[in-house]
Amino acid sequence: MKKITIITLLLIIAKICFANNELLNSADTTTKQLNEVSVTAMQTKIANNKLHVITVIDKKSIEGIPAETVSDLLENLPGVDVRSRGMNGVQADLSMRGGTFDQVVVMLNGINITDPQTGHYSLDLPIDVSMIDRIEILQGANMEIFGLSAFSGAINIITGSEEVNKTTASVTVGDNGYINPVLGANYTIDNWTLVGSASYNQSSGYMHNTDYKYGNAYLQAVYRGEKIGTFDLQLGGQIKGFGANSFYSLAYPNQYEATKTLLGSLKYNVMIKSFGIEASVYTRTHQDRFELIRDYVDAPAWYTNHNHHLATTIGGNIKGAWYSSIGKTSVGVEIRNERILSNVLGNPMEETRPVPGQADDVVFTHSKNHLNVNYFLEQSFFVKKFSASVGASGNYNTMFKNNFAFGANIGYQYVQGGNVFASVNRSLRLPTFTDLYYKSATQQSNPDLKAESSLTTEVGINYNNYGFSTHLNLYYRIGNNIIDWVKKPEDEKWISLNHSRVDAMGGEVSLGYHWNEWIPKAEVTYSFCHLNKESGEYLSKYALDYLKHKLTILLEHKIYKGFGASWQFSYQQRNGEYTNVEGAVEKYQPVCLLDGKIFWQGKKIRLFIEATNITNSKYYDYGGILQPGIWAKGGIIVRI
Repeated sequence: MKKITIITLLLIIAKICFANNELLNSADTTTKQLNEVSVTAMQTKIANNKLHVITVIDKKSIEGIPAETVSDLLENLPGVDVRSRGMNGVQADLSMRGGTFDQVVVMLNGINITDPQTGHYSLDLPIDVSMIDRIEILQGANMEIFGLSAFSGAINIITGSEEVNKTTASVTVGDNGYINPVLGANYTIDNWTLVGSASYNQSSGYMHNTDYKYGNAYLQAVYRGEKIGTFDLQLGGQIKGFGANSFYSLAYPNQYEATKTLLGSLKYNVMIKSFGIEASVYTRTHQDRFELIRDYVDAPAWYTNHNHHLATTIGGNIKGAWYSSIGKTSVGVEIRNERILSNVLGNPMEETRPVPGQADDVVFTHSKNHLNVNYFLEQSFFVKKFSASVGASGNYNTMFKNNFAFGANIGYQYVQGGNVFASVNRSLRLPTFTDLYYKSATQQSNPDLKAESSLTTEVGINYNNYGFSTHLNLYYRIGNNIIDWVKKPEDEKWISLNHSRVDAMGGEVSLGYHWNEWIPKAEVTYSFCHLNKESGEYLSKYALDYLKHKLTILLEHKIYKGFGASWQFSYQQRNGEYTNVEGAVEKYQPVCLLDGKIFWQGKKIRLFIEATNITNSKYYDYGGILQPGIWAKGGIIVRI
């Protein structure tokens, strides 16, 4: 994991295509001062390294972390809040800086795969951790870079950037009937890079009704032409089923959920003299069957149907950039269509449609369609040690009509490897289909919700040189019409509403040093967040149950002749209250967690043992849903 800065997007893409960008070919964990780095292929945005800081988990760091899923990898980053219901990638919500899980954009190789139904499904990713080259995390609002829903941050997962030839096979086993076999390949042949993986993951669960099974399949083909540009095709799919003990209500411990995810995209980049062009088309479908009472066992008379949903996203964009002596001018437009078919969400349909894979009498009765047109214009300037950018963006939505955002950033490089920056950005998030239409025995939605908006100001200072890295930033976010699910302790149903205003203030600080091969990394990070609005007589399900304090200590070290270890300690204190299984209101308690991994690395074989929650702490990410105690795993990885 390392802190790096960002300069341009499209120019960087071009350099990746034609100049073999240094970062893409490096698995080194040392901290480097980079002039530019690819953040995402979703935007022609040029982000100067005096203006933005991005946290990167690289390939070598990923191998050292005791984690089998993307959510586990993100768990210990400052300002990032990962709230799990089920473990090992079953379901987790990602939020940043006191925001909600619907306010973070999730991308795979620059393609926005954020789920329009609900952010609960945005981390349903059809890839295995072993196939990831790096993960880039940008905290803070920036609609111009990432579009809608980048209200409090964004993550971009990168695969297929390593130009190496290898086949990887691994199997991990552990407590609670855990087994995870994986087969993957990465090959570069002439101008082609081919990446593929298939994996399976299952567990009998750590308590009643927490069993799960899921499988992933992923294929990526990248062609890099010296004259015609770069083509990047990716296809992926996931099938998952899991016991959802009390996931959405403590009154129903026998919930169950089954999901199917399919995605595909084709992306093209080319640089013609001082002009850069990028275009992509993409699609994602997510089908969900939610059972409030698993298999109807002991179901009351009123419960006669499970909930079925099918969300489909289809989009395309084109962006261009012109590079001149004063900087870069960029412009782009994206069309994104989001559709839901359901027996719960949306408006009633005149004719029903059958639910794929279900009996003939199981049909979709409701639907809703949102068409989005996103567009932006930005100008970046670079003058000696100063850099700046100013831009505007807009969105037209068939339900919420026109909304606009803007951003302005300025930075100064005070020494080699060090810079200070300040920014102000306005951002926007539209309600999800769940926010607008979901109704159940425990939830009541509000179809009259308004769009969320925010104005975020931030200042920061960075220094990365001589193996030493430090970062400090402070932010203040004014949030209007923030969406949350709330209820009184005595009520049975959660209701969705807009808070009139919820402001967030906080900051992050990190200090790291890279000694030598015996202690390749030691890092301490701390983040603080405070929201100015309390829940009052209501209980908050998401927006006001935020992570207030988070301290993380990371240490990697060698032991002896190929043996090494990594340790992660974290202290977390969450704001808010929840109703326990007895109906009493409780406050979230602080928790200390310790994870560890010991490994042996040979020429082609890697052996490891790891454990999470070594101290066997009792804690809750969501009120009343007990998280696992100590969980030990071990495995072997063979690379040919």
